[in-house]
This record gives sequence, C-alpha cells and structure tokens, in this order.
Amino acid sequence: MTDFQPGIFDKRYRLHLFLEWTLRDESQAQAVREQLDALEQLAGDQVDLTLAFGPGLWQRLDGGFPFPAFSLEGHLPETQGDLLVWLQGDDRGELFDRAMAVRQHLSAAMTLQLELDAFVYHDSRDLTGFVDGIGNPKGDKALAAALVPEGLPGAGGSFVLTQKWVHDLAAFKALPVAEQERVIGRTRDDAVEFSEDEMPVDAHVGRTDVAHDGVPQKIWRRSVPYGNSTEHGLYFVAFSCELSRFDYLLRRMYGLADDTVTDRLLSFSQPVTGSYWYAPTRGWLSGGKK
Repeated sequence: MTDFQPGIFDKRYRLHLFLEWTLRDESQAQAVREQLDALEQLAGDQVDLTLAFGPGLWQRLDGGFPFPAFSLEGHLPETQGDLLVWLQGDDRGELFDRAMAVRQHLSAAMTLQLELDAFVYHDSRDLTGFVDGIGNPKGDKALAAALVPEGLPGAGGSFVLTQKWVHDLAAFKALPVAEQERVIGRTRDDAVEFSEDEMPVDAHVGRTDVAHDGVPQKIWRRSVPYGNSTEHGLYFVAFSCELSRFDYLLRRMYGLADDTVTDRLLSFSQPVTGSYWYAPTRGWLSGGKK
C-alpha cells in the first residue's frame, strides 16, 4: 500500500490549515470533481495538501462504496462536511497563498463551514502540556492502523475523523500536576504511561488505548493545537483502516461501550464539530481509479 496521500504520514511541518467545505447543492458535485486536479497542483516542496471526502460528496462522485455520516446518537456535535482540505507547511505566507487558491477553485460550488489555523506546540504537545499522539503505532503498524487493507472497499485509502475540541485550560491548569497526570493517564514532563495498576478507571489513556474483541483499536493521530488566548484547543484529526474504531473509542470516552465510565478529560475539553471523511489514494484523485 504505497499509493496513499503522503500528507497523512508526513510530520515535517509545524503549521497546519484545515478547510471544511459543504456543497451548495447536490448539482455542484461534478464541478468539484473538475477542480480536483487543480487542487492537487497546489501541493509542492513547501506545502503538503491532503484531500478527504464526506459521505455525501463521495457517493455523488461514484466513489464506489458508501459510508455513514458522523454520528453518536446526539451525544456530541455532528457537523458533517463534504470536502476536507488539509494544508501543511512551515511558511505561513505559503499556506495563505494556497488557501486563497483553494477558495478560488471551490467557492462557486461549495461553502466554507470551517477554517482553522493550527500549529505544532513545542515538542508536539497539546496545550495542556502533555505530549500528544505518543501512542501512535510505528512503521508498518502505522500503515496497518491507518490504511484500508487490500481486498476491502477503499483499499489503500483511509477513513478520517475530525473534531474541533475547545479546552478549558484555566480549569485544567488549576489542578496540581499530579492530578493532571491522573486525568490523562501518563506523566506530563516525560510522557511515561501509567501502569495498569496505577491507571485511573476514567483516565483518557485508559479509556482510549484499548482492544475490542481482541483487536487493538489503534489509529493514526495527527491532531494539532489551534487558537489564541481567548479560545484554544485541539483539532483532532485521525486516520483509521475502519470507521468502527473511531465509533468504539468515542463510545468508550462517553461511557457508552463496555461500561458507563466517562473519560475525565471531558470535564476540561468539549468537541464543537464532528465529521467522518474518506481520504482516497493518489490514483483515485488523479484518474478516478478506485
């Protein structure tokens, strides 16, 4: 599986820009398809560009298989979009230029529902001060976690979950460091995960680093912080070989699977958006190949 969009795994860049679009009406789907080649050309040596499709647009483009819109039965916000454009780079001016070009290509057919500047914070930490994504698998295990395997619909591509989370940093940082660590489930400074005996039942790591029916529910996280001193948080973006992993992990957080324990992190951060996407292979993007 080597035909995935490279931005999924490319972690060179410290600046990120996420653009979530919705179709103005169903008749505009073909107009979007005609712009895909132009959008791909916006990537280059200084900027990665990754495209992912919501289920409605994917179906209208004859993507070859259906998948559901994001939902957790109303337990958290559902703001399903039609097209996700993710730009990564190190030059804010280059990202601005590419974003303006994206707008030029899409604004006649689509409405921008979210534009979010994000950034790598220090040594890849969340704004809470804890290292983020430390549980990501490595090497071939990362590919296996993120990419749909051969023989299944969408093989070589990846299912994606995005959510904008808003943090209450004042409340979280009012806790002693030892208590912050109990919320997360690992140490703050050196990111050492608690042992099974030490792990609080409601710690974030304990709720989300789990197996289901004997299968580790590993996903590939690329989340990044966003915001300013007024509003700030995390844009959660993750890739998976199957949508069911996202569903199960969210249910674990909200006490809707296995038990009724809720993730204590929810006391300090809340999602305000939520969408499922499918990021197709480069071959599909360049020629409509499934």
